[in-house]
Amino acid sequence: MAKKIEKLIYTNERGESITFSHASIFHTNEVSGLSDVRNEIYSINSMGQDGDTYLGNRIQSREIEIVGSIRERDKDRMRDYRRQMNRVLNPQYSATLTYEYGDFRRVIDCKIDNAPAFTRKAIFQDFTIQLLCLNPFWRKEAKTRDDIATWIGGLEFPVEIPLEEGWEIGYRQPSLIVNVYNEGDVQAGIRVEFRALGVVKNPSLLNVDTQEFIKLNITLQAGDILSVSTGYGEKEVTLKRDGVTSDAFLYLDVDSTYFQLSVGDNLYRYSAEENLENLEVSIYHDDLYLGV
Repeated sequence: MAKKIEKLIYTNERGESITFSHASIFHTNEVSGLSDVRNEIYSINSMGQDGDTYLGNRIQSREIEIVGSIRERDKDRMRDYRRQMNRVLNPQYSATLTYEYGDFRRVIDCKIDNAPAFTRKAIFQDFTIQLLCLNPFWRKEAKTRDDIATWIGGLEFPVEIPLEEGWEIGYRQPSLIVNVYNEGDVQAGIRVEFRALGVVKNPSLLNVDTQEFIKLNITLQAGDILSVSTGYGEKEVTLKRDGVTSDAFLYLDVDSTYFQLSVGDNLYRYSAEENLENLEVSIYHDDLYLGV
């Protein structure tokens, strides 16, 4: 069995990456900011009041610092590795940082706060890298998908067709309600996708617990895909029809809410005013974590 080691993989928007670990040429000596977050509390007070009155709080952006050494003695190769770091860790590029330990992986968006600072030591070249994560939460590599309304395949091989029962190729998921579980540490936005198999009028999604809903006042045609995103800074409504994606905010019902996925269980029910059987619904979400 291969020995598991911690790795940090920095990947910029151009797809270039550098791996920092104890086994890498870019050897890590110390890393801070992977798990600690800062909580900013808002409060007010008035004359004669003892203490303060709580108003709210927010998680501040995350700062990650990587201190390490380039494990190379040859000066020409050392220069090439420095050049590689300066090219990949370009402050102008957006990037992601991936934490890996065996099969465990978490990803966070980041920007270079300060370009790599190099310090020449007796043998190796030391470096310090400072990253700023405006969104302080880690997430899984891929979004979680929960299908509410969909067709479930029933065809298996080898095929055996009962004479009296016939042949069932697939069947529709019977429940109108699904439990979407958020295993993260904080609430998160969702992207709900309505897919039309035929004509569907005014599709909607209801949060059973809070009675908040998302409703679109539109008649979908076969093949249409209507998407609504509710994440902070990611709110959008789009319609994909005949291969063309367009803005669809004008179809959003005025009483709709950009509701968030609470930590733990979330019950959702889908609906439509006409031809509900022609509707498929999926919910995509990222589970967000305070640390790794």
